[in-house]
Amino acid sequence: MRRRPRDARLFLFDPIIEELTSTRVRTIRSMRDLHGLLALDILLFTLCGLCVQRSSAQPPVLEGNNEHPSRWLDASQELAVDRLFSRPPSSPGYAVALIKDGEPALAKGYGLANLDDDVPITPKTSFHLASLSKQFTAAAIALLILDHKIALSDPVSKYIPEVTKYGNGLRIEHLVYMTSGLQEYTDVPRKNGVPWMSFYYFTRDEAIATALRPDRLEFAPGTQWAYRNINYMLLTKIVEVVSHQSFAAFMRDRVFGPLGMSHSEVNDDSTEVIPHRATGYALRSDPSVLKEFAGVGVAIKPGAGWARLVRVAPHFGGSGVFTTLDDLLLWDTNWYTASLAGPQFTELMNKRVKFEYDKDNDAFGLVWRSRYGDLMIDYSGGDTDTSTYMARFPEQHFTIICLSNMPLGDAEGKAHAVLDLLHNWSKL
Repeated sequence: MRRRPRDARLFLFDPIIEELTSTRVRTIRSMRDLHGLLALDILLFTLCGLCVQRSSAQPPVLEGNNEHPSRWLDASQELAVDRLFSRPPSSPGYAVALIKDGEPALAKGYGLANLDDDVPITPKTSFHLASLSKQFTAAAIALLILDHKIALSDPVSKYIPEVTKYGNGLRIEHLVYMTSGLQEYTDVPRKNGVPWMSFYYFTRDEAIATALRPDRLEFAPGTQWAYRNINYMLLTKIVEVVSHQSFAAFMRDRVFGPLGMSHSEVNDDSTEVIPHRATGYALRSDPSVLKEFAGVGVAIKPGAGWARLVRVAPHFGGSGVFTTLDDLLLWDTNWYTASLAGPQFTELMNKRVKFEYDKDNDAFGLVWRSRYGDLMIDYSGGDTDTSTYMARFPEQHFTIICLSNMPLGDAEGKAHAVLDLLHNWSKL
């Protein structure tokens, strides 16, 4: 197993841009040999530099009234946050929210959601959450557990007969906590020979069928930890088998609808229109960008400016949720109001389980850790069209959300810079 440096992210291969949610967790995360992609790993260090170039600052694009109910930040502090996210003219950017005691102390857009039409980013802009979607997949599992329709201890083969060849030792809890031993679908070649990348169409079901092609697991379930998107894809399949609904319909009826998240959806059809969608972009000014695209059969013109990145593959489970800052505020509020399925739901989402390895800070599509001496639960994500991060400090009733339509926009690093400011101001 090979450890992957933090910034070695290939933005075209969305499963490889999986969330890297802390320095500690990053150092223990490992991936299988990528069979020839080492050269691409190296070039990404160059690409990462491209996306952090700064030009002259411009005022952030704001949505509506900028009055804050609690005025948790004073004007100079808010300006300091603005400086972190200031964008050059005509560039993609970020949506950022600071939520304190259930109220948005700051909710702003910086830059453009769509460069074609000069559309600004606002709290109503819809971003692909990438791996932040996992907490929503886990929420569906939590609801079915509370409905007494499934249990964490259930064998996966009870719901997905194709895994029977691995025995009854593979349980739902192993999928939730990333300890299944299943191979990642990107480690197994597609039958049609086309790369696993979002410029090429593939579905969740193709990914599942491919991942289950090997006859043996990589390790016995529960004995090792290995980040795998396939685990959460299989969880969505279990939800469909038990609920007799599509996963998208289940989430609409049981999560998004009850919480009033009217601008949230599981994108299981790449032809669908998503209102106020943020388009993904990456700088094309470096020849290495052209080389990377050419390496997977995508030709783009050289020159200055941005390359538009489109998510064509409608896979979901490990990713696939589109939502807005406004809707994520409602999702965060539920952690304290317990309006969705009561406090048992939140307790289950926060639940840790000890397996036969040292890592024990995973929860339901989330990770516990400590920052500034306080408990924090967070996750990050990256895909062809996005970079995302969300962290909650439950004891402080504080949450930060950072969403970017630049896959190399380092939403997590940006959010941590804001957290450092807040800590220096004795806010955290």
